[in-house]
Amino acid sequence: MGLKINCIIVLENKEEYIVLNEAMYYGKKYFLAMGLDEKRTPLPENVVILEEYVSGFDTYVTKVVDPEILAVLTRMFKAQAEIS
Repeated sequence: MGLKINCIIVLENKEEYIVLNEAMYYGKKYFLAMGLDEKRTPLPENVVILEEYVSGFDTYVTKVVDPEILAVLTRMFKAQAEIS
């Protein structure tokens, strides 16, 4: 099924994020997400890029840590924000 923009996801470590935007890069889907506190208030200082993995009906994400991919995806998300 996959993730959708504006949905809240909970990682294994119990961190919560709201999905802000998505992008495709070399056939993989990436999401720009902002962390939420315990009251589900957005934390602008906690922004991450997540890579999606779909297995059957299950969707998994991992934080992108590769600096080169982060740089490219950051530019892509910034360009999308400037367009909208």
